[in-house]
Amino acid sequence: MKHIKNTLKLFKLDWQRIFKNPIATLLIIALMIIPSLYAWFNIKALWDPYANTGELPIAVYSDDQAASFKDKKVNIGEEVLKNLHENKQLGWKFVDSKKELDKGVKSGKYYAGIYLPKDFSKDLLSFTTGEITKPKIEYSINEKINAIAPKIAEKGATSLQAQITDQFTETASNTLVRVFNEIGYDLDSNLVSITKVKDMILSTDTNIAEIDKYTQEVVALHGKMPELKTKLAKANEFVEYLPEVDALGAKLVDLNAKMPAIKEQAKVILTLQEKIPEIQNAGKQLAMIDEDFASVEQTMNEGIEEAKQGLIIIQGVQQALPDIQKLGDQADQLASATSDGASKLQEALPSITSSIKVTLDSVQTISSNVSAIAGQIEQLLSDNELTPEERAALKQLLAQFSDSLAKQQAAIDQLIVMLTNIQQSAGNQDLQPIIDNLTSVSTLIGGLKARVDSIDADAISAEELEAVLNEIRATADNISSLAGSIDVDGVTASVNDILTKLIDTIHTAQGLLSQAKQVDFAALLRSTEATVANAIGILEKYQAELPAIKQEVHDANVLLNGHMDTIVNGINKGADLYNNELPIIEDKLGLAAAFIQNDYPGIRDNITGTLKTVNDKMPDLEAALNKANDLVKNDWPNIKKGLHKAAEAIREGEKDVDLGEVIKLLKLDANAESDFFAKPVEISEKQIYPIANNGSASTPFYTALCLWVGAVLFSSVATTDFYLEEKDRGKYSKREQFSARMLTFIVMGLAQALIVTLGNYFLLGVDVRQPFYSVLFALLIALAFMMMVYVLVALFGNVGKGIAIIILVLSISGGGGNYPIQVSGKFFQFINPLLPFTHAVNLLRESAGGIYWPNAWKAILILVVITIVFCLAGILLYPHIEEKTKKLASVSHESHIFH
Repeated sequence: MKHIKNTLKLFKLDWQRIFKNPIATLLIIALMIIPSLYAWFNIKALWDPYANTGELPIAVYSDDQAASFKDKKVNIGEEVLKNLHENKQLGWKFVDSKKELDKGVKSGKYYAGIYLPKDFSKDLLSFTTGEITKPKIEYSINEKINAIAPKIAEKGATSLQAQITDQFTETASNTLVRVFNEIGYDLDSNLVSITKVKDMILSTDTNIAEIDKYTQEVVALHGKMPELKTKLAKANEFVEYLPEVDALGAKLVDLNAKMPAIKEQAKVILTLQEKIPEIQNAGKQLAMIDEDFASVEQTMNEGIEEAKQGLIIIQGVQQALPDIQKLGDQADQLASATSDGASKLQEALPSITSSIKVTLDSVQTISSNVSAIAGQIEQLLSDNELTPEERAALKQLLAQFSDSLAKQQAAIDQLIVMLTNIQQSAGNQDLQPIIDNLTSVSTLIGGLKARVDSIDADAISAEELEAVLNEIRATADNISSLAGSIDVDGVTASVNDILTKLIDTIHTAQGLLSQAKQVDFAALLRSTEATVANAIGILEKYQAELPAIKQEVHDANVLLNGHMDTIVNGINKGADLYNNELPIIEDKLGLAAAFIQNDYPGIRDNITGTLKTVNDKMPDLEAALNKANDLVKNDWPNIKKGLHKAAEAIREGEKDVDLGEVIKLLKLDANAESDFFAKPVEISEKQIYPIANNGSASTPFYTALCLWVGAVLFSSVATTDFYLEEKDRGKYSKREQFSARMLTFIVMGLAQALIVTLGNYFLLGVDVRQPFYSVLFALLIALAFMMMVYVLVALFGNVGKGIAIIILVLSISGGGGNYPIQVSGKFFQFINPLLPFTHAVNLLRESAGGIYWPNAWKAILILVVITIVFCLAGILLYPHIEEKTKKLASVSHESHIFH
């Protein structure tokens, strides 16, 4: 405890020294912010590097000459240039000659050049002659201008090659299929009837066995007609009983309606079950009275004697009555001063509780208001664009919503003030939890309003607006959830209870004083004297009857305690029936009543209506079955043989030529089929952890990097030695000085983490899926990094700083920040899992894109272990090697270069 106490004293002394020195204070603030600038500038610079590739100049020139195909002139190069005019992915520059193209690429005016030679179309169509020559595109590039630009330009050339291939494939296949298409439709127009008959015959023959089965079912159904007619007669008889079923259903519905009253009456058994301990206790008390009745007799005797003594005291009070009446007159003057206040509180109570309820109910509508406004905004975004008129409408919607939020926040703040005043008047803390919840709601509403006000309706894009809407929805749901968790009835009940107690206290005091004034104490004492005297007479009468009462108490004790187990078991069984069986009965009764009320009328109508239809159609059905049965037995065998012979003939003809397949192939949709040949596969992309832009994706790397840079920077400026006055040096140990300065370094690291993460989110607008966890993870990383750097520098001085810088250099290359570690060398792949920076970046990526907790916990555990190991190592080793570190530093100072 002493170590901790001294450490905290030194830590406090550190910050007192800082704030007393304006230059030191300014330097500390600068060191908190400067590392964040490193991250922010890099993130902003990389925000969307591929958004402006349309400005990257790529020269294009086509020397292509038209070629003949199917008596038509085809110039693929010209078509390519037309398409490139519509392509905005790169900055295509259409030059007038090959010479101009080559010169522009060599000079650096263009990053790359694409040239289509004279025979491009001819070579592309060479497959039609049988002498295939692959066409070539000449692609030249100036790679010394920039490291990334050649890759982008190369991607453009590859895309152009794919575009030409697709266009060629689509054109060739479209032409061939169109010719076949014309032949197929001509053949089909002359063979429609043949195809239909052929299909019908083959289909029927194929399904002969199934048709045979149906014919047998027709015969079987015909044989069951007498049975069906008998069942129909029974169904008609059942209809006659429907009135009785209706009456029974009405009774069932009535019983279900009375079920709440039955349950309420049966609930008495639960009350009895709750009273079992009291019943058992009453039995014990009755047994105790039975056992101690002798003491009851003694108590009765003593009571009579005490009553007689009380009579003497009353007579003494009568003598002091004048002085008591004088005191009552003085108290009455004090009570009258509070009468008006009590009346006003009583009148204001209903309006106070009503206003509380209305205010809290209104806050819960924020989520629904957001949903309504979001729906209107989504209508504006239906075409993913915002016209000037739609932006004006958006601006009006946002202004109205912001005004509504301001009013609701003001109402909540006013409610907080009112409840605080009521609580202070009551002199307790009963309303403090409710006040704290309301304060949180007010804070959230204020944050939501600020977010809404920050939206620039004139400049925001559709994608950004959609992302902001998701943030607003989440915040609004949080506000409604928090407001909904406040028990409105509980709030009003608490306020009502506090005010009622105040009012009752005032009224009670005044009432007692008024009553005391109005009482005729002389007459009261006289009547009391007579009452006491009468009581003495009654007690003496009961004293004479005590032997008979004693026998009755004994009999009651034997009856109750002798059957206590039977009584308790009976009550418990009744309560079990109420809790377990009665709800099941109630549910089943409710289902039955719902069926009678909702489903039964329709079923009854269906039964009566269906039976009427069946009775009407039964003669026709019977006649139809007779005819069908006659057809099956007499004509069906000959029909079946004829169908089979025709089908066999058709199949023999189709052994050589499948006319249906030929027609189908010839009738292909030229456009659809050519499109399929050109692009037979489509890619469906699914984003598991979507991140809005490249800047947001790079944020974890630069945030972690800035925290390490911040730790190294601060360790380079600030000293790890703790300066103490000569008189104080013996009071504090080396470990205490080390621990105190360590806390100062940690505070700086945490401040740097808060500034950079909050700046990422609020200043740059970085897309972070889990902002809260992003801040939390950054604080943990800052703690681990600052602990490592501080311990290294404290233990090894300038050598420790060098180690920290080496770790920084290795982290940039081996941390897998901007490029996958798999594309780096074997050495960097080896050190990647050994670098704390790797796990820091991985942890921040989880909060940026969406947390996968198994990965997050692994990184958290590693960082926590690193922090603990370095902390313990520093505390344990510092006192032992501190002198050696100073000697090493003094040696380096002799060079007059290092400090």
